[in-house]
Amino acid sequence: MTRTQAVLTTPSRLHFGLLRFAQPKGRSYGGVGLMIKAPRVVVRVATSPDWQVAGPQAERASSVARRVVASIPELNGERFSLYIEALPPLHSGLGVGTQLALAIAQGMMAACGLAAPRGSAKPQAAQAALAAGRARRSAVGSHGFIHGGLIYEAGFLPGEQVGELVARTPLPEAWRVVLLRIATTAGISGTAETEAFARLPPPPASVSEQLERLAADEIIPGAQARDFGRFSEAVYQYGTLAGRCFESVQGGPFATPEIATAVGRLRELGSRGVGQSSWGPTIYAFCETEADARQLVDRCQSDPLLSRAEHQVTEADNQGAQITRVST
Repeated sequence: MTRTQAVLTTPSRLHFGLLRFAQPKGRSYGGVGLMIKAPRVVVRVATSPDWQVAGPQAERASSVARRVVASIPELNGERFSLYIEALPPLHSGLGVGTQLALAIAQGMMAACGLAAPRGSAKPQAAQAALAAGRARRSAVGSHGFIHGGLIYEAGFLPGEQVGELVARTPLPEAWRVVLLRIATTAGISGTAETEAFARLPPPPASVSEQLERLAADEIIPGAQARDFGRFSEAVYQYGTLAGRCFESVQGGPFATPEIATAVGRLRELGSRGVGQSSWGPTIYAFCETEADARQLVDRCQSDPLLSRAEHQVTEADNQGAQITRVST
């Protein structure tokens, strides 16, 4: 019996920060972020006579898959085999949970012939995000899954379920991102994240307006103009300002004193576009060329604090998730 197997490979996501918190009127949340080529999530999905789930985070993947089947009428009664072939660490600030959930949901639809070709799959991917329980606050990872590149989303209005995509733009191929993971606690997620938002005071409207200006007038235009200096400085300003909205939970604009010190040290070493992705602990540092990125890594390895961090050089993923269908 011939079966169709769908192989999903997705980028990871950097999140520069939210525009605002939940609002009784107007748009809630919104934010800016970037899809990156590495590390990646790779999932293999096929229809199957019985449920079979294997690989890292198999229990989590099984829960997502069953939720998707229950949420999408066209999948009612289907069973699947899933193999998680590659999965970066969860709760590292790279949006891995969202990419895994979307890869599973989109892979299941693709295995059943329900997904449109990549590039025209927006309705299906939005459906997948909701079925998988993602995009409750930020939709950067959901839009990035579809489109790749630099994402600016405005958040959602009452009654809407996924934040509105305002702008998506590719980053120049030459630009690089150095990722550093400081040996510290994992970023907040799940129930702890929900409780943290419940305790946080909403940022003033003036702060949200300033974040919107940085996104719309500096970050996106800077990327479109290939103006590395303008883009990088605006990313740092945006991330630091957005981080200050979480001071009552984090103790400052960054998750830990070690991350705050590392961000400052990277700026001293000449990297301007530095920040904490989401709740951390991953730190990003933008570089204009591969040579600049390698030089920054060399400097980090000679620094007493930064030498203890894990280092990885990557770049923007301007494509989004890739779907391959094969007959087995």
